[in-house]
Amino acid sequence: MAQGRPYQAYQNTSVNTSSQKQLIMMLFDGMTKFTNQAIKAIEEEDFESAHSGLHRTGKILLELMSTLREDKGGEVALNLKKIYLFCYEQIVISNLKKDVDLIKEVQGILGTVSEGFREIAKAGRTTNTAGAPQSIKITG
Repeated sequence: MAQGRPYQAYQNTSVNTSSQKQLIMMLFDGMTKFTNQAIKAIEEEDFESAHSGLHRTGKILLELMSTLREDKGGEVALNLKKIYLFCYEQIVISNLKKDVDLIKEVQGILGTVSEGFREIAKAGRTTNTAGAPQSIKITG
């Protein structure tokens, strides 16, 4: 463990012991954090910090795209790839223009995707007494 850097050691342990769903949620939380930092930095005209936050957001989006398995995920994976690519392009443009509205648009899209992943994770944890997933009924 890294002595003198307990937070870094905690972060490494947290990442190494998390499930795939938890890691995805950490990535989405990171993008929210970095885009919020970028918005604040742009408003304060701290363009170097804004660039850093948007660059980190872009790196996360690229990582998410690179881990998609279209062979197993089919249409869902393909659609996620399109969403991530669109968001990445918008982040690059917003970084060039320092456009807060564009960043907020991306935040809305990523928030919707993040909420979907959170619901999937919740559904995976919800089981009945026999251990089988509870059924979901859709009406209307």
